[in-house]
Amino acid sequence: AAAAAAAAAAATTYVQPPPAYVQAPHANCQLSQNRHLPPTAATMQRFDASEEDEFVEVMPISGTEAQVRVTCPDKTGLGSDITRTIFDFGLVCMKGDFATDGKWAFVLVTVKKQTSSAGGGPVNWDLLRLRLENQCPSKASISTLSSLNLVGQDEAHVPGYVEKKPGIMYILQVEVEDRVGLLHDLTQELWACELTVHRAHISTSPADTAVDLFYVTDERNQLPAESRVAEISRNVQCTAGRRGGGTARVLLTPAPTFVTKQGSARLFEANSIGKIETASATQYTEATVTVDNLMSKAHTVFQMRTRDRKGLLYDVLRASKDLKVHISYAKVEMRGKGMCEVDLFVARCTNLEEQRYLCQRYKENIERPVSVQIMTMGLDEITTELRVIAPLDISGFTRPRVLLDVTEALRQLKVMVFKADIITDDGTPQQHDEGGVGGSTRHEVHRFLLTDEQGQPISSVRDRKVICNKVLSVLLQ
Repeated sequence: AAAAAAAAAAATTYVQPPPAYVQAPHANCQLSQNRHLPPTAATMQRFDASEEDEFVEVMPISGTEAQVRVTCPDKTGLGSDITRTIFDFGLVCMKGDFATDGKWAFVLVTVKKQTSSAGGGPVNWDLLRLRLENQCPSKASISTLSSLNLVGQDEAHVPGYVEKKPGIMYILQVEVEDRVGLLHDLTQELWACELTVHRAHISTSPADTAVDLFYVTDERNQLPAESRVAEISRNVQCTAGRRGGGTARVLLTPAPTFVTKQGSARLFEANSIGKIETASATQYTEATVTVDNLMSKAHTVFQMRTRDRKGLLYDVLRASKDLKVHISYAKVEMRGKGMCEVDLFVARCTNLEEQRYLCQRYKENIERPVSVQIMTMGLDEITTELRVIAPLDISGFTRPRVLLDVTEALRQLKVMVFKADIITDDGTPQQHDEGGVGGSTRHEVHRFLLTDEQGQPISSVRDRKVICNKVLSVLLQ
């Protein structure tokens, strides 16, 4: 017993015995009922010795709920990448455990689709599994993963590291009669076609024809095969021409070599802005973040409690990735009245100033992960512009579902989008004081020029506030 206690005290990764589901990962995969049971390093090493190459297993419970198990070599930011993929499908994590010994990672979560999420019907679980598998490093890279760093470091010089080649950019042009909800329907269809939208330029001609340009990459890597082009064109034409929209013209071509995935522009021109309004403070949720150094001798535990919403766990783990906080174990669990608790076991931290800083950054990212602003432009204030600002993570990945959720909110309000684009702003955090957005210095900015259903400017202050609040509500529902 004394030897076992000494070994436990010397361990740097985990502090308690493994939960039952780790010891038997293929047996029903039931989550542990104990809130703090990280697996031991010895248990994690069983995965290293395994010959099984199936890193991801998705076990549907219903058309909208499933258990997801991921067992793969670890890498920096893996938890953030996994939760980002789950978030991209409109799913929320009901409960789950994340564990790593620095070499292998184990994730077991129960996910469920919100009934109010954009895009009806059951979840494509096979597609979710494929997307999660794309986030898993190969087994051959396990010896080099611990030495890899994030963007800006010398990953290419690490022996055995293979850089993932970026997908080829294509321009998808859609011309069709404009209508309420068109942009939302197209965004949903492009996602269903497994296309990632990096930039978009939306405009409406005087003849009331929408001319939409989407800069996309193919998740299947099958473009420019004729069959893939025909499939995309057929599906987009069907969606664009829905609800009496007439015949849509769809053109898919490779983008010029000088086109990048992210446009760049400064956010605000002070001499062109009229009135800027933001969403009501009551639309944002409140969070409590506390530090516990008594639970473990080897770790500091950050405990977070807030109202559950989609993207919550992604925002927590994205912040950890940006702050370069190494998480040995994490647990998420739903409590009563829609509250969610997240516990992070991180490297021991006794510096009070560092603890306060991390608590503040976690709180910012949980409470205000996005900023929504609406403003009038020009001297006559006849142009209404909506801006949704979301931080890029340290690797340059964008926040999922922003375009889809914003267009869904506008569709529900029967607000027309006259023009829209997506840009990257490299400004300072001070430019976003109203919205917070976690203090990141790089943001993705979605800009929309709006009119009402009759094509008239939205001149009422009350109506603009309703739009602002509705958009934020759908983003953080």
